[in-house]
Amino acid sequence: MPNISKRNNNLIKNTLIFTIGNFASKFLTFFLIPLYTSVLTTSEFGNVDLIFTIITVLAPIFTLNISESVMLFTLDSESNKKDILKIANYFLLLSLIPCIISFIIFNYIPIFNNIEIFVALYLYFLIGNQIFLCALKGQKKVKLYTIGGVLNTFLLIIFNLIFLIIFKLGVKGYFLSQFLSNLIVFIFAFIFSGAFKVNIKSINKLLMKKMIKYSIVLIPTTFMWWIMNSSDRIMVTSMISESANGIYAISYKLPTLISTIIAIFNQAWLFSAIEEKNSDDKVEYTNKIFSLIFSLLFILGVGLMLISKPFMKIYVSNDYYVAWKYMSFLIVGVVFQSLGTFISTSYNVNKDSKGFLFSALLGALINIILNFILIPIIGVYGAACATSMSYISVFAFRLFDTKKYIKIDILKKKYIISFIILLLSALVMYMNFIISEILLLLLFILMFIINKNEINDILKLILNKIYKGGKHGKK
Repeated sequence: MPNISKRNNNLIKNTLIFTIGNFASKFLTFFLIPLYTSVLTTSEFGNVDLIFTIITVLAPIFTLNISESVMLFTLDSESNKKDILKIANYFLLLSLIPCIISFIIFNYIPIFNNIEIFVALYLYFLIGNQIFLCALKGQKKVKLYTIGGVLNTFLLIIFNLIFLIIFKLGVKGYFLSQFLSNLIVFIFAFIFSGAFKVNIKSINKLLMKKMIKYSIVLIPTTFMWWIMNSSDRIMVTSMISESANGIYAISYKLPTLISTIIAIFNQAWLFSAIEEKNSDDKVEYTNKIFSLIFSLLFILGVGLMLISKPFMKIYVSNDYYVAWKYMSFLIVGVVFQSLGTFISTSYNVNKDSKGFLFSALLGALINIILNFILIPIIGVYGAACATSMSYISVFAFRLFDTKKYIKIDILKKKYIISFIILLLSALVMYMNFIISEILLLLLFILMFIINKNEINDILKLILNKIYKGGKHGKK
């Protein structure tokens, strides 16, 4: 039986390291939103979000999503790291062609007017950034990976201040900042991953076929997730207005904090899950970790609902305040999306990219159908509801589909009660401000009491790791 203390220490250590990097790259970026909403109109922010949405789906398509294979295959102890870096370099060079074509096409699309060169450059260096940061992660150079995240955000903040505040370049300044920050971090990751030492001669074609076979199935998966995460914004723009999309885009920001937290943990959990693949008690251990994550997510969900309205008053300008109205749907959805992300680690461990595909396909279909039905009837609320339902459907699919690898016991009394409290909290948000805040506070306390044992376990794990780390450092 594996050493429980060692496995927990490794999980917490990696989680803390990833937290540092992601705190910078995700959480600090979150606090750039007040800057964006103060210098960009709702219409301009709607266009920025729309372009960002397009770039998000183009990047993995242009590289056949090879960054995922670069990470996963590098994690394999039997892999040839140099061969993988050769393939990474090959795909970086190859992606230059579609990026140039994109630049030409952008010239004919109105929303890219006068910014097409910056968007195309941002797209290319985002691709390089993703590939070689994944190489660092696969090489278990988590500290360097973390530094890359910190550096990216630090540079983004500096460039935003220069181009948005000092030079007042608006949308152009936004994408110029994105391009320059990604360029510098790409250079950092390219050097420290060791990719600069290898060329693309004598590529291992058999290995490349295996990597493509795994990653290419993730392209439609990525597209399906794009549909769930972003297509509703395109539909809101076309069916309602750019301003409505700008407000809806802001409503995502607070709920996204939940998925960011689980994404941080999941990066560390992937390492542990691979190591636990053949352990005798992997089912018991996975259920234990799932219970901890479940408690944390549901407490965070109700907590965000509690602070949503007062926080939005100080977070964004008055034109964007109405965004809180769509948050309850998105918070519920993101809680289940995050649980589904944790469960999906079984697909990574077993290199089952089809599991990702089919679950994402289900979610995308539900999202599109509900968007077409609900947006004409209830407007932006319909988009938020469609997104929430698609996330829940993905969670349900993965819960049952991954039973062939590991069984998660979801029918515990604590889970059911927590789910009811989360739904009640979502409904309470629409009541009178004072009444809703009082009731949400009571529901938050109740949720915390129900899950207090798991929260105590999380705190003990973290404090024990910190204490041991400090004690070790004094020796």
